[in-house]
Amino acid sequence: MTWLIAAILLLFLVNNTQAAEGAASNYFPGAYGSLLVAMAPEPGPVAVSLNLFFKGKTDFAVRQGRLDTDLTATAFYTLAQGLYVWDVPESGGRFAFGAYVPYGYSRVKGDVTTKLGVFRFDEAVDGVGDIGIIPVSYYWNTGNFHINFYELVIAPTGKYEIDKEVFVGRNYWSFDTVLAATWFDPNMGTELSAAGGIMVNSKNNATDYKTGTEFHLDLTANQFVTEELALGLRGYVYQQLTGDSGSGALLGDFKGESIGGGFGLSWVPAEMGGKLAITGSWLRDLRAKRRLKADYASVSIAMTF
Repeated sequence: MTWLIAAILLLFLVNNTQAAEGAASNYFPGAYGSLLVAMAPEPGPVAVSLNLFFKGKTDFAVRQGRLDTDLTATAFYTLAQGLYVWDVPESGGRFAFGAYVPYGYSRVKGDVTTKLGVFRFDEAVDGVGDIGIIPVSYYWNTGNFHINFYELVIAPTGKYEIDKEVFVGRNYWSFDTVLAATWFDPNMGTELSAAGGIMVNSKNNATDYKTGTEFHLDLTANQFVTEELALGLRGYVYQQLTGDSGSGALLGDFKGESIGGGFGLSWVPAEMGGKLAITGSWLRDLRAKRRLKADYASVSIAMTF
């Protein structure tokens, strides 16, 4: 055990320890909407193709119950999402429910410390990721102000093997309660939106690691420069509200936090009558504490039928 004790002491000395299992979580900055975030779609089915790209690095992280160093992670996920929306006149708003199924590719490089020494690894994997379910979503508006309240349940269906260095699933449940608000003036073509959530995580039974409760806030500002094209700014804030726990949390009850910003653009073709929207965004961590410092990119294609 001396190699493990020495590694933990080194982490404290450099003050660069990592929170959340693998220094990451089920929260992806920029994935909570980038155009008219809280505005209700028209009643009926909605199909969305959401494509997410991530590249991050960190000096240390706890993964699969051990300490990895000099870690670089790259991932690409494409999510096929369906949503059904209907009017509820009695409530003055609209309800919706839906789900998404992701397929992902992930590659991780780093050094793993064992009793026999330090070894370099470089592995990649692809497969079905963790499915997301939206059992209920409620939309309401008054004038230019819109709100959306929903629950997102992320199920541990993704490919995960404890003896592998890389995986596309996280092997635990997440329950994300989200409230989004949008102010949009169609005459000015200006949008200001915010989407905040509290994500509660179950324990990863394979590693006895429980990532703490997480708060996240995504911010969006868009300006339509033509009837079809909008340019915008993006930002996000992430903060763990409770520390990590379990015997697998080798670094103790640390709390991760990060803040980032970036840009986005959206195209709503006039010939589609507002039924098609294509959006893209890029964000970069400006500060990351006890988390992977990363770049995030997303491209979304949404179609209302």
